[in-house]
Amino acid sequence: MLKYLFLIFIIFSYSISQECLGGELRTIESYTHGRYEVNMKPAYGDGYVSSFFTYHDFWETTFGNWQTFINEIDIEFIGNTPNSIQLTTHHPGPWSETEILNINFNPFDEYHIYAFEWTPSYIKWFIDNEEVYTQPYDIVLDMIYPQKIMLNIWATVFEDWAGEWVSESLPVYSYYDFIKYYSFDENNGNYGTEDNFSLEWTDDFDTYDNSRWIEATHNFDGNRCQFSAYNTLIHNGMAVLQASNIDVMLGDINADDIINISDIVACINIILNFHPPINASDYNQDNYINIIDAVSIVGIILGE
Repeated sequence: MLKYLFLIFIIFSYSISQECLGGELRTIESYTHGRYEVNMKPAYGDGYVSSFFTYHDFWETTFGNWQTFINEIDIEFIGNTPNSIQLTTHHPGPWSETEILNINFNPFDEYHIYAFEWTPSYIKWFIDNEEVYTQPYDIVLDMIYPQKIMLNIWATVFEDWAGEWVSESLPVYSYYDFIKYYSFDENNGNYGTEDNFSLEWTDDFDTYDNSRWIEATHNFDGNRCQFSAYNTLIHNGMAVLQASNIDVMLGDINADDIINISDIVACINIILNFHPPINASDYNQDNYINIIDAVSIVGIILGE
């Protein structure tokens, strides 16, 4: 009986604006002052947003609301704007401070290291260890709440910001090679501005650490994509977040509504890294695409 459950289409309940699936990872733990660093390659295409950021999870507070407790520090890539990066903080009120910087490379074509340092007196952003933007004390003095480390990919409804999204552009991917967190250790650190930061941990995504990360399954206003655990994968030493169509049949890798030998070939090609990973390939939903998934697809075809 269980094998037939994997053959059904996974249909979600959507509002009009929910037209795709996105992927998001967030840490279980929340952090305060420190240096946050990522090596990533975002997704290209009209309507897409790929990000690395920290966010105060106000749902965990027992009083107040979003307007009162919003704290967020962003690195965002807008899929239709090559040679550009968007750096933002969101504050109680709410109000925001944004800087859109021109950069001398196309972030959609290559990996680069992006970072920000959050301290009581400033927030600084870096690209490949070069400081590119700073918000001083008078801007960041209300950045006081602990925040989760988050990464996601989604499609926005705001066309004047990111361009006109079309479903035919799916799937797209945002790749994360590693993430590092340094605590703020003023006068005692060995890294970052004035050596004020100390490395606490590195995640190089050789494995999925479910003691550190949780997969999102929510949505928010302005997002066309429902976040889904199907769209977060660990593959070839990367965290891979995917934006995809809303209908998923596990094992149907080429999305032709039937599971056959071509899906086995596609799965093997993904395992050998000849093709980008597809969410339907992770048949047993363990966040990896490997020989176990290929064997499972064989079993479906043979009726086992």
